[in-house]
Amino acid sequence: MRLGSRRSAAPDAVTIYPIERMGNQLFIWAAGLAQARRLGCDLVVNAGWYRHARPERTYAYSYDLGVFDNGARLPDDDAHHRPVFLGVPAVRTAVLWHTRVLPHLPDVAPPVFMERSLAYDPAVERIRPGTTMVGHFQSWRYFDDVADEVRKRLSSLTAPSDWFRKQSELLQPGRGDVMLHVRRGDYLLPEQQRVQGLTTRAYYLRALAVLRRMGFDGRVWLSSDSPDAARAELADVGDLAVLDPPPGTSPFEVVLLMARADALVTANSSFSWWAGYLEDRPGHTVIAPRPWLTDARLETRDLLPPHWLTLDRG
Repeated sequence: MRLGSRRSAAPDAVTIYPIERMGNQLFIWAAGLAQARRLGCDLVVNAGWYRHARPERTYAYSYDLGVFDNGARLPDDDAHHRPVFLGVPAVRTAVLWHTRVLPHLPDVAPPVFMERSLAYDPAVERIRPGTTMVGHFQSWRYFDDVADEVRKRLSSLTAPSDWFRKQSELLQPGRGDVMLHVRRGDYLLPEQQRVQGLTTRAYYLRALAVLRRMGFDGRVWLSSDSPDAARAELADVGDLAVLDPPPGTSPFEVVLLMARADALVTANSSFSWWAGYLEDRPGHTVIAPRPWLTDARLETRDLLPPHWLTLDRG
């Protein structure tokens, strides 16, 4: 959006501006849903990040919130889907624009609430209908008041695949199965290493040993964006059952399947974070890596639910 142009927004709704890939989109959606429920108004999606070429990306991306019953409106008019000016919250100029400048220019664009860090910001509870929410909102605290609805909606696939149905029969809760999520792929890039870093082979072996001592004695499952490399890395675990979705499968189906295991060992990835959060049944156990991020300047103190276990990732 050019400075001075007018972005459309629903005055009687909370509008979310999803960015990045699926795990990030889910955090943004859930945070927006919580505010829409608090205010008793609709939730609307601005899909401008996916409909326009800017900002440029070096990786595949798609709008993924339509695969489940999300309870949000996705308007047809293109005016609504113009990008929020400098809308990526990692850009300092965007934070200054939306927090310091835009509040004094009400005729330029509708109000925007932009997060200032990755920590939970209680100021979100002061937004009003007509506001667009911009940020990652990576904390369970943003949507704890609507946790039951979040989990129910996320479990309501609009068109589950045959592969998902068959795998659901194989991966039954209550058998003591363990799921390992190994993220490699883009995490191996130097720029990602500086921010995210990697969960190591030693981390997964320690986590599996802990879970075995806790009584999780079922099958060990593997989910990874690099399944061959992950299988080789964890060869001494034994017979691994690998989630291997066919081309075209929604990645969210993999998240739902990961959540069905009785214990989950996450990567430092929002993908497996949601698999851990989705299941709240008694005895379901999640182990997450610490630190979550390599870059200590990024605040993650509100990211993990307090009942999750953590292990050093190195």
